[in-house]
Amino acid sequence: MPSASPNTSDSDIEQDLLASAYEASDSAVTAGKYVVDYDPERLSTIMVLLTWRGTVFRNAILWVEQLLVVGVYVATAFIVHRGDMRDEEVQKDATGLADKMATLAAFLLGFYTSLTVSRWWRLRTDGIGNIWSATSQLSLFLSQFVTRDKQILDAVRRYARASLTIIFLKRRYGAQRLSEKLDILISDGILLEDEVEQLRKYNNNLAESIWTWIAHIVADLDKKGKIKGEVMLNFLMERVNLGRSGAALIGAQLGTPIPLPYIHLMGILVKIHNGILGITLGFVLGCSWQESWSARVLLSIKVFFIPLLYNAILLVNAVLADPFNGEVNDFPVAKYQLGIEGDGASYVDAGDHLPALLKKTA
Repeated sequence: MPSASPNTSDSDIEQDLLASAYEASDSAVTAGKYVVDYDPERLSTIMVLLTWRGTVFRNAILWVEQLLVVGVYVATAFIVHRGDMRDEEVQKDATGLADKMATLAAFLLGFYTSLTVSRWWRLRTDGIGNIWSATSQLSLFLSQFVTRDKQILDAVRRYARASLTIIFLKRRYGAQRLSEKLDILISDGILLEDEVEQLRKYNNNLAESIWTWIAHIVADLDKKGKIKGEVMLNFLMERVNLGRSGAALIGAQLGTPIPLPYIHLMGILVKIHNGILGITLGFVLGCSWQESWSARVLLSIKVFFIPLLYNAILLVNAVLADPFNGEVNDFPVAKYQLGIEGDGASYVDAGDHLPALLKKTA
């Protein structure tokens, strides 16, 4: 969205927005291979047709499934036309059956999508969001009320970032290979070699249990008398538990997918619907082959787009089910790492750059 200066008039802003909405470019904003943002206004215009990166239409599975439906449609039309199987009653019944299947499939797909998007948002807000929020709050309150020790404050942020990164590593490489992939934490500058070796020694529930190290930091500061009072200690430990609970929620959600019978039924329903649609519209096409060419075009458009959209919704839900395994629309781990580190460090830096008024009262 274009930025506006204080002297910009409303009409100028509207013109800029209009020009931006119809700019002939891809709406998706990527960082590396991940989609990190997009222009919702452009996606609300005809320019949505120019957006390709990060869309479900780049998925080869979608086009293989579509080819099968079109193949059924063409084969049925050819057989009916060559066999001269015209029957108006059967034609009406076939069309009615396809419409009933479409209504049921649309309803269940809508409910399925609602569940999946809610789950995806919960992973982002109550999972990653809690890890991020806990780290920021610990950085703020530890630096202002407890200690200015840079090594300790850095360690809090590093261990929180390690918790999040371990979740991504486990989903991408599997639990069996997680131990060997922990070296990525060293190469990314998150943990030290000794810290990674300590994780490897017990190698159990790492994303959550690493918050024990942060809890130990708080407990050690309390033993040294740097935390003044039980209220502050309880508050800090609640922040530690907030971050741990974020990692726990992600593990619980990813370990408990939407029940298989429902997902299986959805897949079966969509495939049966698409198959019946291909057969029935192929039958109609074969019966009306000698009639208006416009009817043939409209039937072909219908058999192309309806199954395409139903299959696309299924695939979108499959992608949203696990946003940690490294696909283009998954959560961008590098962006979150920078955000957690940057936000936490900003609170510490702000304490080092107090205005003159606050320095007088310090």
